Amino acid sequence: MGIWYYMRDIKVAGEKRENIIWHALPVIAMLVWGALCITNNLWYDEAYSASMVSLPWKRLLYITAVDAHSPFYYGILKLVYHLFGGGTHYQSLKFLSLLFMLGYMLLGKYYVRKLFNQKISIYFMLFSLLMPSMAVQAGNVRMYAFALFFMTLTGLLAYDIYMNATRKKWILFCLASICTMYCHTFAMIHTFWLYLLFLGALAYSKQYQKLKHCLGCGIVAALAFSPWLVVTCMQMALRMRYDAGSVNERATLYSFMDYCKEWFSALETPIGIVVFLGMAIAIVLGYFAVDWMRENRNYAPAVGVGALGLTVLTGGLISVYINNCFLGRYVFPGFGFLMLFYAVGMCKLDGKKLKIAILGAAFVCFLLQYRSELALEYDKGLDTYEKFVEEQMTGEDVIIVPTTHPLFLNVYHPDMQYYVSMYKSYKLPFVNTDALTDYSQLHTAEGNIWYLCFAGGSPESMADAFDYEEVLSFHYMYYDFVIYKLRWK
Repeated sequence: MGIWYYMRDIKVAGEKRENIIWHALPVIAMLVWGALCITNNLWYDEAYSASMVSLPWKRLLYITAVDAHSPFYYGILKLVYHLFGGGTHYQSLKFLSLLFMLGYMLLGKYYVRKLFNQKISIYFMLFSLLMPSMAVQAGNVRMYAFALFFMTLTGLLAYDIYMNATRKKWILFCLASICTMYCHTFAMIHTFWLYLLFLGALAYSKQYQKLKHCLGCGIVAALAFSPWLVVTCMQMALRMRYDAGSVNERATLYSFMDYCKEWFSALETPIGIVVFLGMAIAIVLGYFAVDWMRENRNYAPAVGVGALGLTVLTGGLISVYINNCFLGRYVFPGFGFLMLFYAVGMCKLDGKKLKIAILGAAFVCFLLQYRSELALEYDKGLDTYEKFVEEQMTGEDVIIVPTTHPLFLNVYHPDMQYYVSMYKSYKLPFVNTDALTDYSQLHTAEGNIWYLCFAGGSPESMADAFDYEEVLSFHYMYYDFVIYKLRWK
């Protein structure tokens, strides 16, 4: 009898500890990821988003129609931007991504527990917290956290419907899938594969009544997305026409390593040990996840990961045979399915030492990548640039950039006049920017003329009209910048 009470006390203590962890993980995630959202540091793609939301609605819609994404994310981002007062402080834009990451974690906390169990829910949230790419995207002013939430919700609803369908669930499933498709082009492709696999699962289990409803949802979703599908096809045609570099430089086997860098670490700041440990964790937990599915006769995790894998395959084939346009982060919206795969794999592990080794490796990956992300977010280079502008530049000055990428600093001083040497892209959102096609355009400048470029560049091509001297060099985010002061000869 004493042994029975002792075992009961151990079980109760274990359940209490499990409950504490289950409640704490979303809070910990928000604190950890939130530390990446309180600075004003933006890199090029984030600055692109920040510039987009400062545009008038008509211009925003035009650029989304000729670029790569729908206006769905940018429209909500623009509303948030103006709600918090606009200006040149962009923390509110980062917090929008953080908000949807919180929504994703709450899906893991409540919905995954409802559909599976609390232990799987805990591992789902824990690996989401420790996955380096989650930290990279949690405060990124892009649509990936946004799409992650809707994609995960769509997949969990599909499984919920498979188990027990209701009219409300079908409506939510349809709406969530439409939102997912409008987040990103590859999220649309991912949704397409998820629908096909869901249809296959329903047909295999002979749930023919649900099969009819699933087809109906697919038709509604396709009709809802069809206007933007036409735009997407036009975007692809434009890219094929103007982006000759991507067409000529096809993806190769080496491109797969770039994808792995972005899935398990970060493409711009990859850490080798993080990439290889991440790949090892995926292989080991994938093996045990298959065992879990066989034992429980539950193949829902395989459907999600299957849709993710087919999306990767689609992107790879497009890059090899049509246009080299696929990046690893384009499939990030489906990483909730990968985390579920990890979670069920961990539940199948028997050896305590192996569990500790897997979690230890995941924790090491997280710490190394998180330290790198903190260094980027708290980079003081922006302060150096801002101080220089405040002390040396005026509203009458002109800034020239040789290419569009250095131009992203425009978002911090959008009231100044900028020029891009020779050519301005039709989809460039940065304001007060013109193409510099003739030096006579600079004669109207009442202030100084500055040349901003990446390290290694110089205004040598303008030497016939200007003398120049280097006045500032600084590092910011992923880039080394140089500023030159130009003087007419």
